[in-house]
Amino acid sequence: MRFLILLLSLLFIACGEVGDSGAQLPDEEQELRYNYQLLKAYFFHPERIKEYSAYRGMKVDDMYEDLKDYFCGAGYTGNCWARYTFYTVPEEADKKIDQIENTPKYYSFGFERTVIQKEGSPDTLRVSAVYPISPASAAGLKKGDKLLLANDVPLTGENAVIYLNTDSLFETLTRFTVLRDEQSMALQNMQKAEVQRPTVFLDSLEEIPFIRVTEYKVSTNNPNGTYAEFKDVLQKIKGTRTAIMDLRGNPGGNIGHCTAMAAELVPLNSELVYDVEHYYDKQRGNVIDSIHYFARDYLGSKGAGTDINWIILMNRGSASCSERFTAAVKYNRPETIIIGGTSYGKGVGQIYTKTYLGGLAYITFLQSFYPNGETFHNIGIAPTVPIESGDDAIYYAAVNAAQNFGLAKRLPTSIQLKKLPPEHKAESTEPSMYKKGLFHQWE
Repeated sequence: MRFLILLLSLLFIACGEVGDSGAQLPDEEQELRYNYQLLKAYFFHPERIKEYSAYRGMKVDDMYEDLKDYFCGAGYTGNCWARYTFYTVPEEADKKIDQIENTPKYYSFGFERTVIQKEGSPDTLRVSAVYPISPASAAGLKKGDKLLLANDVPLTGENAVIYLNTDSLFETLTRFTVLRDEQSMALQNMQKAEVQRPTVFLDSLEEIPFIRVTEYKVSTNNPNGTYAEFKDVLQKIKGTRTAIMDLRGNPGGNIGHCTAMAAELVPLNSELVYDVEHYYDKQRGNVIDSIHYFARDYLGSKGAGTDINWIILMNRGSASCSERFTAAVKYNRPETIIIGGTSYGKGVGQIYTKTYLGGLAYITFLQSFYPNGETFHNIGIAPTVPIESGDDAIYYAAVNAAQNFGLAKRLPTSIQLKKLPPEHKAESTEPSMYKKGLFHQWE
């Protein structure tokens, strides 16, 4: 609400600016002034903002760049390129918002596959993921199916590699024949459609639930986003004693989603994190506030993951919201085991909005803290079991930790994979339209 008030007041100011002669200011200067007001109201380091006269005549993003809001991770040495406060021109603003809020959309069937190579047998394609809302799901395709035919085209042997990474080679209307439980069966026809990619994938590792979260988005294959996907997975593994969550390479995302996900795993009265935020209030002017987040802010009853022991995999590619999530869980559930490398160390968050001319302002406005006042910003989250590289070593350590916790329930056969979870790779993208909606905090 405070952001909406700010926008309305700034719009009034910007539209009312006049020059010395009383004439209306040119649009370019109106845009520069509007963005200057946004930075004055929100930017987390107000001491870096100069008087407006120092920016007069600049391009808008040059003013943003002058703030030097760069960060390339804890312990980074070299030329840093990662800037977190920036401006996007009006022509590219909607595309940028779409990238921020939504996962990519593909013109496809909505499933992913990997090649099985076995000596003495032809290469075979096996389904590694089926998107819940997709033609593949509607047609009855299941994870673990082996693909034999697409219409009358064999998908084994040399064709297994040819048809691995793209759906464009398949006909728009395709009937797949699969091998399931050692029996061949023809599925219903699938017709390609625009399919949005999920962010939460459920596999198994030695029959232990293995959840990969790739990022935190407002809209995914589930229209309600990553948190809704995660809740669905928690229901599927209900009753298990131990689960593994893979956050390696997860760059972050929407604060609301990752914080709500942490609430599902900790006691209801737990304080998750608190943020120090900079913002503008109509009555109080520029404000610096501490905003505290508790599990009960998101849930009305006990979280669905509180009875599960958690093993979290992280590396330097785990950043921002994935660190916020892990910090909240580890602080309130000290028995949680973190395996891998020290995380990136980005404990600052951004807010974004359209500007006077329809550009996009993206501004660092908060820093996150553990409930005890410590921060992981520019520090990262250290693993309980440090393993810098090597999937096999990390998976072995995770299975060993899970066995020490105990395994009261294994995954049902229908959602098991015998091999280690594959990397999930996107297929060919198709352009999608930005859906207008409320703006969100982002980390």
